[in-house]
Amino acid sequence: MSATSDCILGTAREFLPKAQALRDATAALRDAPDAATQAAARAAFHEAMDTWQVMEAIQIGPAAPRSTPGGQEIRDNIHSFPLYNRCSIEEQLVSKGYEAPGFATSLVTRRGFLALEYLLFYEGAETACGANSVIVANGTWAALSADERAARKRAYAAVVAADVSTRAQTLVDAWAPESGNFVKTLSTAGAGNAVFPTTQVALNTMSDAIFYVEREGKDQKLARPLALRDCSSDVCPELLESQFAGRSKKNLRQNLVGFRRVMDGCGPDFSGPGFDDVLTAAGAETVATRMREQVLAADAALVAIEEDDLKQALVQDKASVQQVYNGFKGITDLLKTDFITTLDLEPPAGLEGDND
Repeated sequence: MSATSDCILGTAREFLPKAQALRDATAALRDAPDAATQAAARAAFHEAMDTWQVMEAIQIGPAAPRSTPGGQEIRDNIHSFPLYNRCSIEEQLVSKGYEAPGFATSLVTRRGFLALEYLLFYEGAETACGANSVIVANGTWAALSADERAARKRAYAAVVAADVSTRAQTLVDAWAPESGNFVKTLSTAGAGNAVFPTTQVALNTMSDAIFYVEREGKDQKLARPLALRDCSSDVCPELLESQFAGRSKKNLRQNLVGFRRVMDGCGPDFSGPGFDDVLTAAGAETVATRMREQVLAADAALVAIEEDDLKQALVQDKASVQQVYNGFKGITDLLKTDFITTLDLEPPAGLEGDND
């Protein structure tokens, strides 16, 4: 558990300066908008998102939902996927709700990386809001000039990026030994630990976290766009995680990095203690080997996609995206069977009966 604690704290510390750089870059774009500051803000977004997508797959303790041991819901306030509402963001643009003192506690669909991606990358003039939305019904969206809309998007982006930076600091503080010290909380699982009263509770929590590749990875990021669920067309690219920055493929690759940091180890080339060592100690080294092979196969399927992103690949070569789905399914099938059975773990809540 101590290795995973150190890994999560290290990844959070890696994310913090990138979140701060994103905050500064969006502020610079707001104050002096031109092609250079726009490019810098977009680059800072990608840099921060690269590390955050690693964190996505290791949501343990403070980043995780409040329903889990030690959960503080920091993750949902940074990146709310699959919860997304573009119309809600556009309504904020019209009302300037992002200027309100209580904006930091407003709905997560108005904040975080999904809002930032829209604000920094989308350049269209139309709104996603329907006729019943107040900004359509009263004509206030249509009345915004292109220059005013762009200026508000820059101002809104700066507010959101500052909020992400603040929460990144909160996440580091929650784990760091000199403050919240959740590193110690997870590392000392057992008798007398109010959050993890047994090591099995801690292992279950860590296992639940890496099931991210099942819930968000396979089911949300791949199955829905591929029309395997919740889609009535041949494909639904509008259900991809990254709608405007073209990084749905990259996000999945980074998710696999986070998965491997817990499964294989957080050191160079995924060395060091991980779940693979726990499996080996339980006499199931073959399960660890098969898991590693499945992860490498899923990553290879992502690399094999020739298109820049999954949005293009879904239309031009759907079979290649299906191969990625198959790769993720190979991982999650193993997670749901030999992995949890060998280690006597409980499947995450809501997963029972999921045979896809």
